[in-house]
Amino acid sequence: MQLKPGQLPQHLKKQGLAPVYCLSGDEPLQMLETADLIRATTREHGFEERNVLVVEKEFEWSRLQQATANLSLFSSRRLIELRLGSQKPGREGGTALVEFTRTLDTDTVLLITAAKLDKQAQQSAWFKALDAVGVSIQIWPVEATALPGWVISRGRQYGMTISQEAAEFIAQRAEGNLLAARQELEKLRLLIDKAEIGIGDILNSVTDSSRYDVFAMLEAAMTGQAERCLRMLRGLRQEGTEPLGIHAALLWQMRLLIQVAAEQEGGMSRSQAFIKYRIWQQRQQAVTTVLDRLGAGRLIRMLAEAHQMERVMKGAIRDDPWNLLENFMLRIAGLRLKSLLRAL
Repeated sequence: MQLKPGQLPQHLKKQGLAPVYCLSGDEPLQMLETADLIRATTREHGFEERNVLVVEKEFEWSRLQQATANLSLFSSRRLIELRLGSQKPGREGGTALVEFTRTLDTDTVLLITAAKLDKQAQQSAWFKALDAVGVSIQIWPVEATALPGWVISRGRQYGMTISQEAAEFIAQRAEGNLLAARQELEKLRLLIDKAEIGIGDILNSVTDSSRYDVFAMLEAAMTGQAERCLRMLRGLRQEGTEPLGIHAALLWQMRLLIQVAAEQEGGMSRSQAFIKYRIWQQRQQAVTTVLDRLGAGRLIRMLAEAHQMERVMKGAIRDDPWNLLENFMLRIAGLRLKSLLRAL
């Protein structure tokens, strides 16, 4: 029987444990949580023994039969985990798996985890045998367009109501990595002591409750207040704020500005674009000022540069991330290269 990850909790509740579970895919968080749910359910049903078999190049498949046959002094019910990873069972392994399905034991549950299975593997005799007696779950990465929805849903599990704008920011910062998105949500739960989370809360939390506000710094840059922006950025540095967090907020703001500019070029009025992208009145003047000063083409070029800066932020290229941030923020504020050189 083939299920989606989201269908498993209800299936376990209604149907109970199956003798075999085969999880395959390359998305680590969903793989981990799906496997953890099966492990927790087996414990609830008295499966106290757990035997883990890691399949490597010279794996002896007789160990699977031995794990099934050996009786424990402490428990009569066992969970056997067979971790295939990227290995293929081959002829010997395929025979062992098919044989396992022919000698099912109500006191044994087999949990198989594997990397993404190709079409050939899914049409093999061993996979069909496992699927016929148990549950197979193929786990796919969450599409980029669906990630904000995933963030909102996961936030509810943590007791938080996350706005669409805040969810989009977290999704962009996580870059499709669900583990990173979950970590962001867990940090928010610790840093923000309220249930409803908006984009302002997210941007403020980037500074780890610093005196200086990342969002206010970005607004100072957009409105051309170069000196104030620079002072706030240096204050964030003195307070120990990570440059990567500031850079993430900067990327989010740049993308938002480009989206508004693109809508205008497509014929939408600026006020309509503000409504569409939920830019509230208190922020509209700053956005208007920077759009009029830089224009869509320059913003797009600057966004490409900001993405290159990310490699410095993550340590892939050796450079001073704070100098890069200062120069970039001053350019947003309207200072040209000659002014920057004089300032240096």
